[in-house]
Amino acid sequence: MFSFYLRFFSHRMKSTLGNLNLPFRGAQRRGISFALLCLQLLPFGSVSGQTRPASSSFASLSQRAAQARDANRLDEAAILYTKALALRPKWTEGWWSLGTLEYDQDHYAKAALDFKRLIALDPANGTAHAMLGLCQFELRQDEPALKNLLKAEQLGVIKNEELRHVALYHMGILELRTRKFGDAKETLDQLAKLGVRSKELTTALGLAALLITPKEAPPEGTPGSRVIDRTGEAEALLAAKDYDQAKQAYVQLTAEYPAYPNLHFAFGRLLLETNETDAAVEQFQLELKRDPQNVSSLLEIAAVRYQVDSLEALPYAEKALKLAPRLPFTHYLVGLLRLDTGNPAGAIPELEIAQKAFPSESRIYFSLGNAYARTGNKAEAAKARAEFTRLHAKERERAATLYSDRPPGLAEGQLQILGKGNPQP
Repeated sequence: MFSFYLRFFSHRMKSTLGNLNLPFRGAQRRGISFALLCLQLLPFGSVSGQTRPASSSFASLSQRAAQARDANRLDEAAILYTKALALRPKWTEGWWSLGTLEYDQDHYAKAALDFKRLIALDPANGTAHAMLGLCQFELRQDEPALKNLLKAEQLGVIKNEELRHVALYHMGILELRTRKFGDAKETLDQLAKLGVRSKELTTALGLAALLITPKEAPPEGTPGSRVIDRTGEAEALLAAKDYDQAKQAYVQLTAEYPAYPNLHFAFGRLLLETNETDAAVEQFQLELKRDPQNVSSLLEIAAVRYQVDSLEALPYAEKALKLAPRLPFTHYLVGLLRLDTGNPAGAIPELEIAQKAFPSESRIYFSLGNAYARTGNKAEAAKARAEFTRLHAKERERAATLYSDRPPGLAEGQLQILGKGNPQP
């Protein structure tokens, strides 16, 4: 029975991910005769584990639905499952079976409704959230799709490598579509670290590194497309911790295409990961020479210099703030730097803007508490510090933080050290 499950996901991956290097990608499309397996693998109760249906009509319909499903008569099976669910609307495995039948036939809107009904009955079912997210991806409902795939990652899905690969890839593409390039890079890096290799993944890694959305990508076969793919190859090497080869790839790329947008920026990020901060700053400066208004490079330099010289870092952050005043992180970084350079009064309004954008981020309250205290506002300082203590205690439980909405491409490592160490309550 397990083979039915693998064949289903193998087909869906092949149709949505192209030639992603997965172990069963050569399987041909088959009907989804695997609902009985789901009763064993998914966190559903079986029919026998629930209150037994009183209606013999339900028993007959559910049995006939399973038989039609196993015989690959998918339209008939869907009709029978629908009739059975009309009699027993809390039948969780019925909603799962109907949803997967509709998904296998590319009826994504219908499948999404089925998985929503299942989630309403079983909100902690990560696998159902994953399937709903995949349906919404196909329907171009990007915001709810990303929300459900993130929820699936948080809750966990059935222990199947292929399904997780599919969910991660789609999550990465959704993050690219919404210009969350830093998040996309981290998501796609997970696949590269797991040994997944494909043209699609390589391209996506390149897009994330160069801060390009799929819609903005140059046509296949053009010089720009080749730069993206070669950048993605370098990023895959970086994810595999082959630092020397990754660095060499970027050296060659920047020599051949010194004016390609964000290529020096991407190289600088790699150098940050290898702790070559001075060389990284040189690359960010080269990016700024190409584009003096490159906000990501300005913020990277400010974040790096904050560790050694806040006075030097501040002009870069303030320039970024002028260029991107709607980006909350720039307010946070300017606030930190003003606080560190002896201007707590100037820091407070910037930190308050950041706090409104990220009300659950403990580090902002830590900095606000210090700023209020230095200006003599003891009452506000006490409130901020109390909130910091509360949030810090549950920090690990939260999935969405300041860093999940960071500026496009800003390196995670740089963000994590902005507090000059981890503040403690």
